[in-house]
Amino acid sequence: MNHWQSARPYRPVRAAPNPVVLLTLLAVAAVVPVLLLASFVPRPLVLPVLSLAALGCAAVLALAAYWRGAPRDVESITLWDLAGVAALVGFAAGMLTGPEQIIYVVDPTLMK
Repeated sequence: MNHWQSARPYRPVRAAPNPVVLLTLLAVAAVVPVLLLASFVPRPLVLPVLSLAALGCAAVLALAAYWRGAPRDVESITLWDLAGVAALVGFAAGMLTGPEQIIYVVDPTLMK
């Protein structure tokens, strides 16, 4: 008995977004949360909060990449790459955080 060869469903071709528009949108999407963080968090806590937020984002992206089975060695940008960038930002903000800022997290009354 022969099996019928079924045709693939028709999907219209999507136009690729303009690279300049895509880069602008990504830049705005990266800058707006940082500006909101800097405006709503007290000055001494900006770097520790940025560090924790970026590391949490990296963990969520890495879990999503693991669950989706995203490939690791491809030419394009994957979720693993985004998780690595978020981890890099988190560790850099953590390295720039001073001991005074950590003391402020524990007890704000100790700051002069």
